[in-house]
Amino acid sequence: MSIENSLFSTILDGGILMLVIALMGSLGIFVVSNRIIYFKDNEKNNFEDVKQELKEYIKRKDASGAIAFLDNYKGSTFSVLKELIMEWDESKEVDIILLEEKAREAGLSKLPELESRMWLLGIVAHTTPLIGLLGTVTGMIQAFQAISVHGTGDPAVLAEGISKALVTTAGGLTVAIPALIFYNFFNKKIDVIVNEMEKASVELINFFRR
Repeated sequence: MSIENSLFSTILDGGILMLVIALMGSLGIFVVSNRIIYFKDNEKNNFEDVKQELKEYIKRKDASGAIAFLDNYKGSTFSVLKELIMEWDESKEVDIILLEEKAREAGLSKLPELESRMWLLGIVAHTTPLIGLLGTVTGMIQAFQAISVHGTGDPAVLAEGISKALVTTAGGLTVAIPALIFYNFFNKKIDVIVNEMEKASVELINFFRR
């Protein structure tokens, strides 16, 4: 029996709840793939690698040069810094309170993009084990109903209910464990990016004071 046929047969053995678990697993794979591609393509640069050169532009009061320099880098941190530099260039003075508010506003505007679809991955990670548990309960109920009707003389009578119980439990955990790992990994990644945005903003604003 091929792997595809074996997997399909397993899903059928688990009943409708196993089908739900399979759909949740597909959703989890989609979200994980989407987030991996996003972070790989858009959050790969580090502020520490560019800050010295950026400060040289600020020293020369070359806002357009600083913005053009930051355009070469992708990332939420660099978007926030560009907003700060544009605000500094437009106001022609260092208004610390205004710059701090601008940094906060720009940082908050990046959060929806960073957290995009994370709620779906959270649902997969936290709901799928419960669906598997529900399958376990319904499978055992089915097994005991079979006992009440046919007695305990024939083990085959119990097989369908017990098989359903075990398959849904295993399926739920198989989907939920990697989903939970990636959910926590991406949340940590987001925390690191947010911290870098805040640190870079504060450092640039303090540099404007000089």
